Amino acid sequence: MLLLLAACGDDSSAPGGGAQGGSAGEGGSGGEPAIGGATALSATVVRYDIAFSSSKRAATIELGLDVTEGGNCFSVPSELPALAARFDDENALDFVLEGVTLTACSAAPLAVGPHGLAVDVELEEETFHGLDVGFSSTTDLSGSTFTYLLSWVGGCDHFGPCQDDPAELVHFGFSVTHPRGTVVLCPGKLTAGETVTTCALDQTLAPTYSAFAFAADPAWVGAPLVSRPGVDVILYEVPGGTLRESYDSESLGDFLVWATNRFGPLPYGSELRLAGAPTAWLGFEHPANIILHEELDVLSLPYGDSTMHVTMHEIIHQWSGDATTIASPQDFAWKEAIAEYMSYVFEDEMRPPGEAASSLAYWDGIATQAQYYVRPMDEPPPKVEDFYGDVYGPGPMILFVQLEDLIGRDAVLAGITQFLAGGGVRSVADLQASLESEAALPLDEYFDVWVFGTGEPQYPQFNVTTEESGGNVTVSVSQMQAGDTVYPCVVEVLIEGATSTATATVEFPIGGSASVAMVTIPFAEPVVSTEVDPSHRLVDVKPGAAPSPWPVFIF
Repeated sequence: MLLLLAACGDDSSAPGGGAQGGSAGEGGSGGEPAIGGATALSATVVRYDIAFSSSKRAATIELGLDVTEGGNCFSVPSELPALAARFDDENALDFVLEGVTLTACSAAPLAVGPHGLAVDVELEEETFHGLDVGFSSTTDLSGSTFTYLLSWVGGCDHFGPCQDDPAELVHFGFSVTHPRGTVVLCPGKLTAGETVTTCALDQTLAPTYSAFAFAADPAWVGAPLVSRPGVDVILYEVPGGTLRESYDSESLGDFLVWATNRFGPLPYGSELRLAGAPTAWLGFEHPANIILHEELDVLSLPYGDSTMHVTMHEIIHQWSGDATTIASPQDFAWKEAIAEYMSYVFEDEMRPPGEAASSLAYWDGIATQAQYYVRPMDEPPPKVEDFYGDVYGPGPMILFVQLEDLIGRDAVLAGITQFLAGGGVRSVADLQASLESEAALPLDEYFDVWVFGTGEPQYPQFNVTTEESGGNVTVSVSQMQAGDTVYPCVVEVLIEGATSTATATVEFPIGGSASVAMVTIPFAEPVVSTEVDPSHRLVDVKPGAAPSPWPVFIF
């Protein structure tokens, strides 16, 4: 996803955020079971079926449970009290919300095996972190009402019982009752009726932070945007929207072929739905649905083609962040970095000159504003809402662009493909292992100084000296950071004379220990000036550089 504000991530600062999913606790006051003699059962949530009435704000959330140890009581994070609760269609004997934990108990113990816990709640119209996370109604470009229910990392318990660990991958079903004429988009295979729209995620698993969601607007009009073998893209806009006119649909089709050739078919079916809406961010990746800022094409943004870049970013999220999810909130960076980097590679290889350079310049400009490392190791772990904005510049630059110059783009792309293959749960450490496998080179020395760390990140600063002799110039680059750390990287230096320029490339190799590196290149006149990293491929401290605008995030 990409955000429009000065600032996607863990909802653990909100009530109930950060709770881990997967097993039961004890119900009742003081941690005791809610009924005499009851015992806590152990179960994994394997499915959510959500029935919602948009006119009444009433919802029923049914958790499909795989009970591994029988018992009476099941506990699950929830910020909303239950109006009623049922195990296997039988009323629960007791249910209670204590803090942000809902416990429901059955009169008879539940045996090992599949069971269902259905809970009735009334949704509250509320958003969190100054974003669209939560349940909201806003006015769109046409004056119509856009309704959005959105989870995010650690936030699905805003809407009732939900295990909010981002590493949980489950199936989903949706049934949304709505006024006649309203268009509803929900994850998975969509079946639209006059007053009831249903969606099913029965094949590929998905995480709660992106799949526990739906969007609705009575003014949306949908029409095909582009089709390629195995992919049909539908764009929904309200009257007055101009996104459709801004697309280069032929290039978008080329991108879909390019991405599916590398990662395989779209994980959630051949129909991909895009929709413009009045959101806080530029885009958000729901399985089979992408919600875009309705004025994306007219905003002043740092990308060469904002509509194209953001859409590519969100499409990559179908694999990177949806079908494959983050192992913990602190691993948030890899899913955003892959989405940004793959968009950049397509820009570099298949889009007009200048688009890829715009992306690099933007990332480089915001990278040194980060307050946390790409994969923060602080204890206690920072909340995602505190650091997610720090990943959009350093993430793609450090995890991939800088590594291109050390191990090659082919190895980086192959490592990403290996990392995402088959879906599942992945960490930044897993990404390192995949990149090492393709590079056939240990990357500990790189990741330990660039990626993993505590506190505010330290980035290198470079000093350049030159010495001219016999029609050549020797360019020496020194790393100036405090301490003994040497950052593996490739440093590009632009050499300028009175009438000519040249580029020197100086490498600090992985496994090296010298803080000074040099190279000699032909240059037949006195050096007038030098510039470090003119192509914006390296995160470094550039003294005197003006701060870049705070990032726009795509989520």
